[in-house]
Amino acid sequence: MVDISNIKLEGAGFPSWLLVNNTNLEDLTLINCSLWGPFQLPIHQHPLENLSNLDISNNNMYSPIPPHICAILPGLRILSLSENQIFGGIPKHLSNCSMLYSLDASNNHLSGNIPRWIWNFPKLQVLDLSKNKFSGSLPLDFIMIREVYLSRNLLGGTLTKGDGAHNDYSSYSLNVLDLSHNQIKGTIPRWISILPRLNYLLLNNNEFYGEIPIPFTLEQVKLIVISHNHFSGQLSSVLTSNISTGYYNEYITQDLELVTKTNLYTYKGEPLNSLSGFDFSNNNFSGEIPPQISYKDDMKFLNLSNNQLKGSIPPSFSRLLQIESLDLSHNNLSGTIPSELAALTFLGSFNVAYNNLSGKCPQVAQFATFDDSSYEGNPYLCCTFPLPPSRPLLTPPASHDGDGDDDGGSFIDMESFYASSGVSFVMVLLTIASVLYINPYWRGVWFYYVRVTITSCYYFLVDHVPVPVKYKVLELRV
Repeated sequence: MVDISNIKLEGAGFPSWLLVNNTNLEDLTLINCSLWGPFQLPIHQHPLENLSNLDISNNNMYSPIPPHICAILPGLRILSLSENQIFGGIPKHLSNCSMLYSLDASNNHLSGNIPRWIWNFPKLQVLDLSKNKFSGSLPLDFIMIREVYLSRNLLGGTLTKGDGAHNDYSSYSLNVLDLSHNQIKGTIPRWISILPRLNYLLLNNNEFYGEIPIPFTLEQVKLIVISHNHFSGQLSSVLTSNISTGYYNEYITQDLELVTKTNLYTYKGEPLNSLSGFDFSNNNFSGEIPPQISYKDDMKFLNLSNNQLKGSIPPSFSRLLQIESLDLSHNNLSGTIPSELAALTFLGSFNVAYNNLSGKCPQVAQFATFDDSSYEGNPYLCCTFPLPPSRPLLTPPASHDGDGDDDGGSFIDMESFYASSGVSFVMVLLTIASVLYINPYWRGVWFYYVRVTITSCYYFLVDHVPVPVKYKVLELRV
């Protein structure tokens, strides 16, 4: 194993000399090493069958993926090329890496269509091609892979092509599907909601429309983000609380971008695996908020804003004891804000603005920390917020003399100032006189310097100050 990450290597390009004759090398990690130049492998190198992990992410390599990479590294299981400047397409010869388990080429400049053969790797479980420039339609073969990340590309087409070709979904292992920020359109296929291991679904910022045909099972799904589309129908048809036949909670290896607490965050590692929530915002959902949402007691965020929801806020939301962000703004909700929501002690972001709510705003527990922006746009909602703490004065207020004299608005009592100054001057004189009286040596020194000072001042005046003429004449006569 060779791991020399997070240092600044000198020289340009990939350090291919690390592969020369290192037949026992299994793991080569060069993360964030300031590498720049083409990603080139030694052409005449004998195959290194033991090398299974190659990670050169977070550098500045600019070249296509080496076409002969699998000829030199036939045993590759993990290939990480993310956060570079790699361009071109995915080479056909990459299909010769039959042992490939994880391919991460995210955040590069790869383009073209995603080849269909990439879904046929016998052991591929993690594919991350997000933040590239891939275009074209997406074959449905991706449901055979466990984690699929294709966000922020130029993918189009629909997901319903060939729908019905797959009848038995019990063997498919798709756990994460991230297709966010693309140009995919059409309706959502029926089979997506019945995949047995699907826990994380991100379809936001696309052009989907229509109703969701089969509801998702609350007990199975952990994260659904379908915001900024054109979905319609009632939310009660999107989620069901029926007990599923099996529950799978697998560890997520890659990062996900989510909008929570009104900000965009990147979640990874353990925080991502413990995250659960729904984002149905910016669609055309109608009807009332289904109370079964509150059955998902591990939910961390819920965003239903910018829809056409009506009815009241379910008091059963008080069961969401772990929720941190709740956004119900820009709907047609009515009624009062349930007082039961005061039990949500982890709530850090709350927004019900621009609805038809009435009554009083809660001012207990966490709700005492929310300002009027959380409630604005509700004309019948009465909110009384505590006044902000008074700020200290930058300058003291002006004082006035009791005798009515105008002293320029000064805040200093001038009479006291003059009295204290006089007393201080007298005290200094008395201190000097006492010292001179007690100590004859200091008295002699004092009068010596007084005499020297007077003499110096006299001659200075004689040499530099002009004497009037009449005094000169008088001096000559004498």
